[in-house]
Formats: sequence, C-alpha cells, structure tokens
Amino acid sequence: MKIVFVDDNELNRMVTEDMISILFEDAIIETYESAKEVLELDLQTYDIILSDIDMPEMDGFMLHDVLRNKHNFTKPIIAITALAVNGDKDRILMHGFDDYLSKPIDMNELESLINKYK
Repeated sequence: MKIVFVDDNELNRMVTEDMISILFEDAIIETYESAKEVLELDLQTYDIILSDIDMPEMDGFMLHDVLRNKHNFTKPIIAITALAVNGDKDRILMHGFDDYLSKPIDMNELESLINKYK
C-alpha cells in the first residue's frame, strides 16, 4: 500500500508518518509540504492520498479538483483538517472527498479509515 500525505506543517507530517508506519508495517508513506509537489508524482502508483485542507498556494479543495479532473485519479482522497466548525465535514464530503479525519489525528481513527480503503 502506497500513501501520500500532504500537509504544510512539518510536525503533522512527521507524526502522521510515524503513526502509519506503526499501524501498517508494509505501507509506504511519502509526505509532502505542498499540493504542487503531489501533482508532480506518478499518481497512479499510489493507493490513498491524505490531504490537509488549509495549505498555502493550493488548498486541499483545489488539489482534490485537479487530481480528479486533470489527473483522473480515482482512488481515495481523504481530507485531514483542523476545521472543526459545524458543517465543515459536510462541506468536505459534498466537495467529493472520499472521507474526512479531524486533527489532532487519533491513531485508532486513522487505522480504521485506512483499513476502510485499502
């Protein structure tokens, strides 16, 4: 299983990468600071994309749209965000994300979510 995680916060990337490595020993996780870096990858080799929503230059909504519409990426794209206001989860799912996980990331929820899509 190959996973991409994009988040502009280095600590979030490190913690999430560590959690996934502990939970899924066979997983390959690559982390990126910006959505633009993700668009340079051979995306069809990845199984899941985890994306922060609030990022500079290109936010998670824009990344989602480019992945779906220009790169024909059909595998799961999961939003990971600190947005906690009522309606944010609905807005994220209505936008077309396959799922949603709130920060701070709970290890059990992360495990359940990845198992759902692997």
